[in-house]
Amino acid sequence: MISNIEDCVDRFTHRLKCKQHSGGGGAAASLVRRVTHKMKNIQSCSSYSDEIQKLKRRLKEARQRVIDSVPVGQPNGLSTSVMLDASKPCRAVTRNPVGIEKPMDELLSLLHEVQGEPQQLRVISIVGFGGLGKTTLARAVYDNTHVKETFHFCAWVSATDTSSEISQRIKGILRDILQQVVPKDSMDVDNNNLEASLKEYLSDKRYLIVIDDVQMDEWRAVNSAFVDNSTSSRIILTTTIQSVANLCSHGNGYVYQMDTLGEEDSKKIAFPGIRSPELEQGSSALLGKCDGLPLALVSVSDYLKSSVEPTGELCAKLCRNLGSHLKERHDHDNFSDLRKVILDNYDSLAGYALSCFLYLGIFPNNHPLKRKVVTRRWLAEGYARSESLRGEQDIADENFDKLVDRNIIRPIVTRNNSQVKTCKTHGIMHEFVLHKSLSHRFIRIMSPDHPRVGSNANSARHLSVHDGKLTECEASDEDLSRVRSLTVFWDAGGAISYVCKCKLIRVLDLEECTDLKDNDLKHICKLCHLKYLSLGYSIHELPRCIDGLHCLETLDLRRTKIKSLPLEAIQLPHLTHLFGNKLMLDKNDLNNTKKMSKLEKFISGKKSNLQTLAGIVADGSKGFICSKKEDSKGFLQFILDMDKLRKVRIWCKQVVNSDSYICDLSKAIQKLTKVPMDRDNDCSLSLYFEETGEDFFSSLNLEPCSEGSKYDLRSLKLHGKLLLLPPFVTLLSGLTDLCISSAILTQGLLSALAKLGKLLYLKLIAELLEGFEIKHGAFPSLRHLCFQVQSLSVAQPTNKEGALLTIEQGALPNLVSLQLLCRDLVVGLSGIDIRHFKHLKEVTIDAETTAETRQNWECAAKGHPNRPRVKLVKTDNPIENEELGPCATREKRKRCPAQPSLGGGLDFHLKKMKLSESSSWSQAIVQPMMGADTTASSSIPIPLHADESLS
Repeated sequence: MISNIEDCVDRFTHRLKCKQHSGGGGAAASLVRRVTHKMKNIQSCSSYSDEIQKLKRRLKEARQRVIDSVPVGQPNGLSTSVMLDASKPCRAVTRNPVGIEKPMDELLSLLHEVQGEPQQLRVISIVGFGGLGKTTLARAVYDNTHVKETFHFCAWVSATDTSSEISQRIKGILRDILQQVVPKDSMDVDNNNLEASLKEYLSDKRYLIVIDDVQMDEWRAVNSAFVDNSTSSRIILTTTIQSVANLCSHGNGYVYQMDTLGEEDSKKIAFPGIRSPELEQGSSALLGKCDGLPLALVSVSDYLKSSVEPTGELCAKLCRNLGSHLKERHDHDNFSDLRKVILDNYDSLAGYALSCFLYLGIFPNNHPLKRKVVTRRWLAEGYARSESLRGEQDIADENFDKLVDRNIIRPIVTRNNSQVKTCKTHGIMHEFVLHKSLSHRFIRIMSPDHPRVGSNANSARHLSVHDGKLTECEASDEDLSRVRSLTVFWDAGGAISYVCKCKLIRVLDLEECTDLKDNDLKHICKLCHLKYLSLGYSIHELPRCIDGLHCLETLDLRRTKIKSLPLEAIQLPHLTHLFGNKLMLDKNDLNNTKKMSKLEKFISGKKSNLQTLAGIVADGSKGFICSKKEDSKGFLQFILDMDKLRKVRIWCKQVVNSDSYICDLSKAIQKLTKVPMDRDNDCSLSLYFEETGEDFFSSLNLEPCSEGSKYDLRSLKLHGKLLLLPPFVTLLSGLTDLCISSAILTQGLLSALAKLGKLLYLKLIAELLEGFEIKHGAFPSLRHLCFQVQSLSVAQPTNKEGALLTIEQGALPNLVSLQLLCRDLVVGLSGIDIRHFKHLKEVTIDAETTAETRQNWECAAKGHPNRPRVKLVKTDNPIENEELGPCATREKRKRCPAQPSLGGGLDFHLKKMKLSESSSWSQAIVQPMMGADTTASSSIPIPLHADESLS
């Protein structure tokens, strides 16, 4: 019903917005066309009116059926079994848990102060997806003999009861704590003033309190009862919500991020005491879906134990039907606890947030998801609408952050500003959402694991084709009129020509399609409702009929081999984001005065909606917009009239008339950076200079700002030959994010950077780095500092020890992350004392440094009050890989002092890197200070700081 209504509205509104194409034939012919078009509109309106009346009758009948079907005494028609199944999950503690030794040791170390630090109350928040074993880990620490000897007053409270009012829950928590810490013979508690009684009793005692599954409102109400009495007391909390963990441990506390099991530990739980080649082979897919989640593995183990004999064939059968077990009850239900955990997450979402969650079923399991790609698709689908004044992009970002905050999707790569860039859905959650989406006909999957289903699947709104399973014969007899999105992974099976049957399609993602042909685009360009289009590497040319996609908002050509961009693409009226890989304006179009004049009229008339223009080559080529030679324009000139541009990435080349070219480029930079004095500029700019001289950057010159205006920019990336910092950089008053990539970084350039007082994120990439000394008071705002250098062998250091970097005490007072990525870093800590960095959360060094260097950094981390993680990252040639991505690192484990929550939480600022298969299921944020080779190096190079906002 909802789909029918949406289809009707889309067809009607689209017809109203479509403009009649102009053509020749004179005034009389034009009049005939207008009259004919008007008559057709009248007929269409009458037809739509009849359709709307039919839909209204159907809606009324459906409403009555719902009312009649609600049993008396059961609101919303929910059966008792369903209501019970969706209740709060039980808090089970596993006996003899697998892989808990190391995380337990790391958590125990957080119960003690670093030598020389004052004794103070600290809150340790254990956070992670449901079923990871947070309660089990907390209980193991709580029951530890040494802990009982250290803390004489201990209490364990479970805050899982959500049935009562908040005031009753708070009283229950406080009463439970009092009953455990106060001796029974001296119990004299005023039930009306529990908080004061608890505060008074604990005022001079060293205590350990554990609150399991705490909620935000509960912590806000009870935390005032725990006063810091300088006795090194500890409070351990468990939660599934990241923002709750950040809030509870804000300040001097710790956030302990739970992790999943490695392959070996997963097998120990799923197949205890059983190993065979047949079982190994048949269970691999099942273990992949469990994704190292202990509760899922326990459920699988119980299922296999209930069978006559666990075999690989039985595992394969369970793997095929796992989604059904997660969604509904079966005989000998072994998945009830896991189902409760999943339903708790599912029921926490509603409205568009729920649609966004179900949408993730389109993508294959373990498939990395780019945040901005996903949110742009949501926007194109209409899953971020609101009746309020809030922007749709803000709503899409909020829905994404909500999934991250609940740990439903887990970050893989994060940006400098702690925002998640790439993520993946938990394996078991992906299986649930896939089954749920399929059963509700929200999506349809065509893959080897999902063979063709009944005719009811034809009503699915989103179609995902995996590896050529939508064949031509199938596509020819399928009703695809309801499909709103088509996503193809790998081979499309030759059925892409039938995409024209998807008449109302909004999203077409062919980025990973391997057999798409240039000739197929002529069918795609007929999809007048299309809003999002991405193409893959098999495409070489963009057709001129692209102008038929007048609703298109996002055009992603980054993976294609397209180098020539027809003017028709730029003139798409709703195009907001254009991504390419060194795109140039079509030379034939540049020589066509009529086309250039039309483009100039379109852009100068402020009709362009472009906000992102990435991957454009500005080589000085221009086209004449009229017969006069002086009236010629190219990309740089057109940028001056694109008032909505916010993110620009330009590839610059050496040209013959360099003075004119530099002048045009300077004007384009000036246009993007100049704003009124009372306004911040949220724009980002990336400049790549190929085959240019060393003085090219220095030649860029911005005119003095008039009164009441300023030059400002949020993010800047410079790649080329730089000996000195370009003068215009110091004019950018609000610059917060800077990345510089050059063959060599000189002392003069590095010293000039210290003048950028508002800089938050600084990334420096070079083949060779001269010694650098950061003085007292330098970089007062900087939070993330990264040096990625290939070699120091011929650099001239500035200090006697020959260190890469010397940082004086008082510099970098707000530093959170320090990354020193150089294979020749042999001196270690000679010029740096990280204890001066009060907010430090992590130190990243190259995985190929010496064992002595790693040990030095690990010892330094142990002696820091924040106990920052020490991460090892394998890096390749920094200059060659400079385009890979933003300044972010990949890791698998994470532990850090808590920081304020922003969106998904600052604790996500550098997330998970691939570990060896034998890693434990609940690793800490980092594996730092235990002295071992903590974070396994990844074969994937560390992503570099390309203009991350453009990804």
